[in-house]
Amino acid sequence: MITINGDNDIAVVVDILRFSSTVTTLLSFIDEIYIASNVRERGVYIGEKFGVKIENYDYGNSPLEILKNKEIIKERYENGEKVFIKTTNGTRVLESLKCEEVYIGSILNARYVAKLKDFTLIPCHRMDNFAIEDFIGCGVIAKYCEDLDESALAAKLLAEKDYREIILKSKSAENLKRLGYENDIYFCLLENLYNVVGKYEKDEKRIVRCMI
Repeated sequence: MITINGDNDIAVVVDILRFSSTVTTLLSFIDEIYIASNVRERGVYIGEKFGVKIENYDYGNSPLEILKNKEIIKERYENGEKVFIKTTNGTRVLESLKCEEVYIGSILNARYVAKLKDFTLIPCHRMDNFAIEDFIGCGVIAKYCEDLDESALAAKLLAEKDYREIILKSKSAENLKRLGYENDIYFCLLENLYNVVGKYEKDEKRIVRCMI
């Protein structure tokens, strides 16, 4: 955990490659996303397991694939279909948190997440193994904050370097390159592209768009 101003009742989940980035991209044009369960119902399904699109899902966990199919997804959503997402790390971490409020943070919306003021950053990592891209993602958000603890300060200092080159050499990035998703990596590194933030509503198992 990386604490900004010491409030543990508000958490920001950070999964740069690619859950947080895909969610933020989706919320730029729809209002809500549901966490997929084992019970299949009518809707648009987005997700991956170990980076690969889940069998029988409509789209993978790819922000660029989402943008490419934006009008189709938007039309189905506006016609009453729910949008569902499931990923290896992001949704697992999201559902495990007990915090009063949970938000989704990425490099794509870093400045806007920082407007929350008092919160704890939760880097998702890879199945509980350290992932430097998520630590750096927390640091990018921390750049826009004050009163940092030492872990947040360390992440911020790293993010003030050429953090894109570090992320491009990460194990997660190498895996995405191997799977043919290299362009997704570059997209996920676009700082402050969107001014929306997702908020997780645990009882409804959905992420809703909010403007901070």
